[in-house]
Amino acid sequence: MGQEKLPHSFDSWSKQETKYDEDCLRTSFAGFEFSILESKWVLDSETTINVTFVQNFPPEYRKAILETLTYFAEYRSAKYTSSMSFLLRKYIKGSTSLCLNGLLSFKVGCPERSKNDYLSRLRCFFRQAEYLGFDAPREFMKEINSWVLAGSEKGIPVLTQDPETGPFSELEFRAIKSNLDHKYAEGVISDREYSLAQLFAATFRRPINLKQLKVKDLITSSKALITKQPIYQLNIPRAKGKRRKFRSQFKAFALVQSIGQVICQHIETATKELEKKIGRELLLEEVKELPMFFNEQVAEELKSLKGSQVMAYLSSELPHMKRSDLTFELRTIIERLRIISERTGQPLKVSGYRFRYSGGTRAAEAGAGLVTIAELLDHTDTQHAGVYIANSSELGEQISKIMNNPLARYASAFLGKVVTNEQEACKENPNASRIPCRDKECDVGSCGSSSFCTDYAPVACYLCPKFRPWRDAPHHLVLSWLIEERERLSNTLDDAKVAAINDSAILAVAQVIKICEEEKDNG
Repeated sequence: MGQEKLPHSFDSWSKQETKYDEDCLRTSFAGFEFSILESKWVLDSETTINVTFVQNFPPEYRKAILETLTYFAEYRSAKYTSSMSFLLRKYIKGSTSLCLNGLLSFKVGCPERSKNDYLSRLRCFFRQAEYLGFDAPREFMKEINSWVLAGSEKGIPVLTQDPETGPFSELEFRAIKSNLDHKYAEGVISDREYSLAQLFAATFRRPINLKQLKVKDLITSSKALITKQPIYQLNIPRAKGKRRKFRSQFKAFALVQSIGQVICQHIETATKELEKKIGRELLLEEVKELPMFFNEQVAEELKSLKGSQVMAYLSSELPHMKRSDLTFELRTIIERLRIISERTGQPLKVSGYRFRYSGGTRAAEAGAGLVTIAELLDHTDTQHAGVYIANSSELGEQISKIMNNPLARYASAFLGKVVTNEQEACKENPNASRIPCRDKECDVGSCGSSSFCTDYAPVACYLCPKFRPWRDAPHHLVLSWLIEERERLSNTLDDAKVAAINDSAILAVAQVIKICEEEKDNG
């Protein structure tokens, strides 16, 4: 079924004045072909704009507005072009004429926090139209050019440490990482889910970067001559920035071995499942071009394609997931971890950008400078990195404040199960071993796992879902020991980051003490 054409009157002047009937096909910045005679322009795999609103402008303006919109479609990102289309539609709701009353109506209708951005983009559109030859009304352009607009506010979620949209607290970030490891070890989350969540947490990249990943972007090397262990490198597409096309530039990122191994397993599993669905083995070249994360639609498309069409499809943007779908999957994964924020007392709210903000915040807290933070987050310059530096002086005290927060008891630190005594723990696992606190010469619980463990007991145990603390054990001795150690490190090293290394364990021990007290009170 073909696309809907523009209304006849609109179509006719286009053919007469611009000869679009001879040259109506254009290519968007993302490489998607569209016809300016059609009412809908597909600009990339996620963005389609409807341009029928242009006919609501006076006839003498339509050609220039359409040509300017075409310019943005060809030379700027689909998202940016879509925003221009949105603002033009918003303008004509107040006035179809380019006049002072129209500008006033537009300004009044702008949301306060987005007003500067809306006005700046509308001005950009008509300045570009004028540059392309549009003879706009003089008073209209004079008014637009007289606007004094403040620069957009940068890093508000970071500067305000917003508990729902800003960077994760140290406790929240650790809870995410540890719960991912535990749930993956238990088989609760899959290779794909673990890989996706860990890539957001480890690379601090935007959803648009990770959605563009292909299988061939993961490179395994055995150049480590001493350890003989494989080295994993991920070439991440650089998607943000002017004039940057789909997968045209990359930034190398080293992955720790544990994450690299799981991603390899995910790729192998996903490839086999896809081959089963399409009824044939994929060629090595085809496997390399597969998106690292794809959905069911890819199998359906591959079934219908023949010969060279397959590689043309796989090498394009079409088989890649939408940013919104990738973010939704990330949110679903973290929600299944059931992490409670110690700042809100509610389930942790997640977005890809919160991991990104956390990366910059943690780097600033560790003493990184502007250039280092910009490099870590793959910024093209340092203008946005300053918000992390500006806020780092407050971060050193954040954990201490959180420890006194009445909502701290709801945080996802202690993951195990309190038992009455060692006998109850042995009923669940006959081979349960005792967990000692040697610094205080006492036993505090049992290990619910029979597997070999090298984690530091009892600190790591309080954060492990297999730990079975005894109700009458002297957990207060462990808590006092950890707090003493925290104060010693703080006074000796003058480094808040190092001093806070066991804060998750401190919170977990405090939660165990609280649970034990409640159970005793309830008989």
